[in-house]
Amino acid sequence: MNAYRLEDIDVGMRECFSRKITGEMEDAFRMLSGDENPLHRDDGYAKEISAGKYDTHVTFGMLTASLYSTFAGMYLPGKYSLIHSFEELAFMNPVFAGDELTVEGQVTHKDQALQMIRVKIEIRNQNGKKVSRAKMKIIVMR
Repeated sequence: MNAYRLEDIDVGMRECFSRKITGEMEDAFRMLSGDENPLHRDDGYAKEISAGKYDTHVTFGMLTASLYSTFAGMYLPGKYSLIHSFEELAFMNPVFAGDELTVEGQVTHKDQALQMIRVKIEIRNQNGKKVSRAKMKIIVMR
């Protein structure tokens, strides 16, 4: 876990990490969220509803988005983070169990008075295809 303080952070600073999405992660998210939509658990339904475009069920978008929390809480700024808000959150392509996702973010703004940074983040799959993007405001507690 990183522990960047506000004075350690500059505009342009980047962090990156990767995480593989597993069926166990999907099951845990399903249990926590209560989301039983068949698109997220039934391969046949996913194939039917997508007119054959998807061979398997689609991972929960919010499971993918939870990696934004990991980014802020573990990487940038890490220990001293408090997510303030999302200015943007978008999903461009589906994620499937087995996908290796890379999360990369860059500081785009630093507000000394508010002790806040703005970060632009993208999540890409193992093929380099962008699956999600976000712009976050993060308070840096120290």
